[in-house]
Amino acid sequence: MPPRSISEMTADSCVFLTGVTGFVGGCLLERICKLEPGPARVYVLVRRKLGVEPQSRLEKMFSSPLFSGIPASKLQRVQAMEGDVGSNEPDLGLSPKDVQILVDNCTHVYHSAAFISFAAQLEQAIRINLCGSRAVLHLARRMKKIRAMVHVSSAYVNCTIGTENSEFEERVYPVEYDVDPVDVLNAVTTMSPQEVEKEYGELIRRHPNTYAFSKHLTENLLARERGHVPLSIVRPSVILNSWREPFVGWVDNVNSGACGYIAGVAKGIFCTFQARADMVMDVIPVDMVVSTILAAAWKAELEPERLHVLHCTSGTANPLTWGRYADGIIKAAREHPCHSVAWYPRTTLRESRLRTELVMFIFQMIPAIFIHLFAKLAKPEHSLIDIQRRYAKGGKYTSYFSVREWQFSRKTSDELAAMLTEEERDRHPMDPRLLDWDKYLEGCVIGTRTYFHKEPAKTTDRARRQMARLRVVAALSPVLSFTGLCGCLALLMGIHWAIAVPLAAFVVMLLVWL
Repeated sequence: MPPRSISEMTADSCVFLTGVTGFVGGCLLERICKLEPGPARVYVLVRRKLGVEPQSRLEKMFSSPLFSGIPASKLQRVQAMEGDVGSNEPDLGLSPKDVQILVDNCTHVYHSAAFISFAAQLEQAIRINLCGSRAVLHLARRMKKIRAMVHVSSAYVNCTIGTENSEFEERVYPVEYDVDPVDVLNAVTTMSPQEVEKEYGELIRRHPNTYAFSKHLTENLLARERGHVPLSIVRPSVILNSWREPFVGWVDNVNSGACGYIAGVAKGIFCTFQARADMVMDVIPVDMVVSTILAAAWKAELEPERLHVLHCTSGTANPLTWGRYADGIIKAAREHPCHSVAWYPRTTLRESRLRTELVMFIFQMIPAIFIHLFAKLAKPEHSLIDIQRRYAKGGKYTSYFSVREWQFSRKTSDELAAMLTEEERDRHPMDPRLLDWDKYLEGCVIGTRTYFHKEPAKTTDRARRQMARLRVVAALSPVLSFTGLCGCLALLMGIHWAIAVPLAAFVVMLLVWL
């Protein structure tokens, strides 16, 4: 008999997860551990890193605030299995013993591991995202008790299909340009990275990045080869801090551009971003992504013969524009400031890439150089110069999405949410209409300050006093800049005051215009 709820689905089940060291995977593991009565056993794929054993990495994860509310008895059900989705070895590099355990016992598979770098080489993205996902599916096909598998994809996998403002349905779209995912997969496993680039380079240049392209191929391959495995594909949009679970504002890394932007604005080191203020920025809290993943597994178990695709997005249900997002982040960063900041938090969205890069260089890179050389506020291995370089590089890849807009249908997702009981909808919220964006963005800033920057709440009052002083300095900065520039031109460069004053005024006005 099919389970009547998510809780009933997970009771005494045996779960296999990938990607638990990532943002989404970690939050998913925390939610699964919190379920009552919960799975009998949870196996997680963890690779050995810098000589550290997988189980040791898992135990270190459990010491983070994310798992602070989970009883030790629950955590003892979780066991690490050494392997890697990017491994060229059979069965993800799992030992024969671990493979047999999964084949004999596993009932649910959650695959969230992925290589999310937009700057990745095609070979690397295909090897991890396509080959790795195929290996997970083939392992699931051998599982004797498999009841559901969920693959975490992206809402932007079809971004090159159709036109701007096209509405994408919750279905798998055919691969463009008659490219067979298996051919690409075989090319990666038999050719050198240079040969792969030569063979498929022109095709890649039609896509914004290798991540979206590899995920697009992966969906098609999984749909074709799923066999008897009940499969759901979840497509989140831009994933931000948690809304409620495990607590407000949780974030443990800023690998995504949106999370990194919040972290940088809070420190006063990012003051611009390329985006259209009136465009909808489709974002979703990580805990709503987790809720959708669990509900998607339930859906796959209820209707195992069908392939299910669910959008985990907010744009059509509760739209948030880039302008409102930036304003909300700035307001919260000033009301809940970090203690150690480089400058008064401010930001301006610019549609022009040239103006954005000019502002980045003048107002972000040059100050970063002075801070690094003279104030020494940053550690050498994480200097502000390196941060600014990564931010500028990342902006080139994300700008494709920040100056365009897509519509994502939520028909299947909304219907699935309606099938849950009221109690389960409260426990696993999926509906972005519940979000108050201003309050949510405030929680994101506070959470980033607390959990990523690791600044305790007791430093807030001192930080606010510092912020008040910075506000005065920032207000006077145009006057100070004008006076200083006049002095430099007249005294140091020997230019007559009659020329220096209007020239300085022109430069200051140009900087303000930028």
